Amino acid sequence: MRKTTGRFAGLGLMIIGLSMVGVSIHGVSHEAWAQTAPQPPIKKAKGTTDPSGVLYFSHVETAEAFKESVMLYDGVPEKNYRVAVYHRDKGGEVEIHKKDTDVFYIVEGSATFVTGGTITGGRETAPDEIRAASMEGGVERKVGKGDVIVVPVNVTHWYKEVREPITYFGVKVR
Repeated sequence: MRKTTGRFAGLGLMIIGLSMVGVSIHGVSHEAWAQTAPQPPIKKAKGTTDPSGVLYFSHVETAEAFKESVMLYDGVPEKNYRVAVYHRDKGGEVEIHKKDTDVFYIVEGSATFVTGGTITGGRETAPDEIRAASMEGGVERKVGKGDVIVVPVNVTHWYKEVREPITYFGVKVR
């Protein structure tokens, strides 16, 4: 249990990051938040909900989530935030979310993460979601364990290259 709890230490940092970008936490649709095209649909965790609406995921279920990509909470019915654990073995597509801010806490691995460039081409993959194969310019960062990334609405972002398979805890806020 101690190991799993330590992995969630970054959640407080994510909440601080959300405050820094002026976003309130309340609750978004799983379809619009799907991973890039080559990856299979993300598995959903069960968890339990008490009568007041509080969600609980045991250390057993979260430990499983950190082994594979799992949606912990998909925002239904509030549709203004989602919580998931993601894994990447390779780079993905460039993303632009017209209504969502992404907050990522890197749990393990390392990658090159690029933000703020201009996409070339691009297609709408869901309402208010744009994907493209590449982008020009932007700020390139080497990210790894312990890093937190807050990507505001309408900012291009891209896991360009994955050096070591990366696992990250993500909160998407609308």
